[in-house]
Amino acid sequence: DLDKRGNLFGGRHGVLQVEPDWVATLELGTVIRRRAEGSEVVAKCQPLRIGRNNVVTETHISDDLGEVARSTCTYARLPGRSDNPSVGTAKGRTVDYGGEEELTNRPMLDDYLLIETDPDQAVIRLPHHSRIHNSFGSIQGGAVAVLVDAMATHLGFLTTGLPMRCLAAEVHYLSQAKSGPFRVEGELLRVDEGEVTSRVRIVDVGNNDRLLDIATATAKAIN
Repeated sequence: DLDKRGNLFGGRHGVLQVEPDWVATLELGTVIRRRAEGSEVVAKCQPLRIGRNNVVTETHISDDLGEVARSTCTYARLPGRSDNPSVGTAKGRTVDYGGEEELTNRPMLDDYLLIETDPDQAVIRLPHHSRIHNSFGSIQGGAVAVLVDAMATHLGFLTTGLPMRCLAAEVHYLSQAKSGPFRVEGELLRVDEGEVTSRVRIVDVGNNDRLLDIATATAKAIN
């Protein structure tokens, strides 16, 4: 779930740059260089732009062997409100996101996100629930990226019959989720030497199939 981590770290540090204002994800681009090794990854986030209307951050994610992935994220800058949650005072510091006993108690991703993947079609379904909520009550931006990743690998498997790994994704956040449940749809765009590029749409079924997010993602067969 490196996509989710990139959005989480970028979002947190984006908020720190504009307090007491708040941010909402507009676009997230992630390139995964390789599989993370070991029990810990470190993310270093830096602002690229702090503007009146938006914030752009870049996050480098690495393990003991070097860089694993890189994410660039653009956020809309929103006026601060009294009910905005606090992100603490960690600006310029190292923050430990690890949880106690997380290695032994970590559920499978499908179970954690409550997603149901159609084995024969490029469709994933899931309800609206507390594990994917953000501060606006919509789907957290990183969770959206994880759903895009899941669809890219699923459609890749349906296309090639081989297990796949998502290498890159570009996500555009269009609307806030309101109701749920949600449907993730995949469309094949290109197949090239073991790589499958897909178009992914996430819609709010409970809100007249309103289009929430659209993405392009590329998955590659695992050697």
